[in-house]
Amino acid sequence: MNSILDLEENINKLKKEDGDSFRLFNSIFHVSSASGELKIPSSFGEKVRSYFGNKDESGKIIESKNEVIERIQTQKIVKTYNKWTGEGSLFNSLRAIRPGMKPQERSKEHEKVQEYIEKSKENCDFCQAEKYTPEDVFGRVQGKHCITGANIAKYDAWNSMVFFKKHNPLDFTQEELSDYIETGFKWFKKANNHDKQFVSPLFIWNCLQKAGASQIHGHAQVLMTKSVHYARTQFLSKNFRSYMQLNGRNYFKDLYNAHKALGLALDGDVNGFASLTPLKEKEFIIISRDNPSTSDDVKEAIYRVLRCYIDELGVNSFNLVISCPSFGETFLPYIIRIVDRGSIFKPTADIGAMELYGSSVISDDPYNVIKAVNEFKHG
Repeated sequence: MNSILDLEENINKLKKEDGDSFRLFNSIFHVSSASGELKIPSSFGEKVRSYFGNKDESGKIIESKNEVIERIQTQKIVKTYNKWTGEGSLFNSLRAIRPGMKPQERSKEHEKVQEYIEKSKENCDFCQAEKYTPEDVFGRVQGKHCITGANIAKYDAWNSMVFFKKHNPLDFTQEELSDYIETGFKWFKKANNHDKQFVSPLFIWNCLQKAGASQIHGHAQVLMTKSVHYARTQFLSKNFRSYMQLNGRNYFKDLYNAHKALGLALDGDVNGFASLTPLKEKEFIIISRDNPSTSDDVKEAIYRVLRCYIDELGVNSFNLVISCPSFGETFLPYIIRIVDRGSIFKPTADIGAMELYGSSVISDDPYNVIKAVNEFKHG
C-alpha cells in the first residue's frame, strides 16, 4: 500500500512513467526527506515501550523493548512544500505508521461523545434559535432543517449563523447537510440584496470546541465582505493569477492533477483529494466550478468525506470551509476544505508554534485518508 513515507520513490516512478505529470508536480511542490536519529538510555527503555509499542486487540504490547527502541531510534521525516501557497507539512515516520483507532476504541469514544453532547442540551439557546438568538435586519432564512440568525458577536459587518434543528452536530443525513449549505447560500443572496457592496461570501462550520465552536449545538457561520476577499481566499486568488500568468495553466486544475497522479484523488467526477500539504490532520480539499449549493455531486462528496471521518475514522471535531468567488466573478472556483481537529477529550491543543509560524506537523498519512474515503460506504 502507498505511504507518504514513500513519496519520493513514487515521484521518481512518476518521472519514468509520466514525464508530463512529473513536471507538473514539480512546478507546484518541493519534496525532501531526512532521517532523525536519537539514543534511548536504558533507564527509559520500558517507558518507551509502553508509549510506542504496538498492541494487539486486547491492548497487550506485542513488541519487545529492543524492537520498539530499534524502530524509533531512526525516524524518517518527509517534508512537503507548496511553492505557490507557502503551505508545508512535516510527516514523521513514527507518527505516520501508528496503528489507527481500533473499532472497539472508536465505539467507546463515540459513546462518550454522544453522552457529552446529550448532556449539553439543557438550557441550550440554539435549540430555540428563534427565541434566544438575534435576527438579521432582513429577517431569518428558514430552511427545512435549519434557520439563520445574526451572530451576536460579529466577525464582520455581515456575519450570521445557520442553526441546525438537530442539537447533535455529528448527527446529520445527506438531505440535512445539503439544506445547511443551501440555506447558507440563500443568506448570501439576502445579504447582498440588502447591501450591494458586500459581494464575497464565506461559509464555515466549526464543529465542537476543539474546532473553535463556542456552542455544542450544531451550527455553521456565514459571512460577507466587501472590496477584497477574506485574507486566505484573497491570497489564493493572487497565487492563482500569478500561476496563470507564468505557466499559462489553471493552478487549481494542476493542483488536483498532481494529487491524482500520485494516487491521492477522490473516486468519481468531483475533483477532491487528500492534501499533500495539510494544514492539520486529514485535510481534504474539493475544488469545484459548480456552486456547492446547487451541485448534488459536490454536496454528496462533502457528505461522503464528513461521514467517513465521523463514522469510520473516529473524528468528532472538525473545521469545514467553503471559500467562494465573489458575486459575478468567474475566475475563482469554489474551494472546500475539511480538517480534523482531534478528540474533544484530549486536553492538548493540536496547533502550536510550528503550525502558526513553521510548518504543520502531521500524524495522519494522506494515503490512509484517501483509501478510507474511497472505500467508505454510506447509506
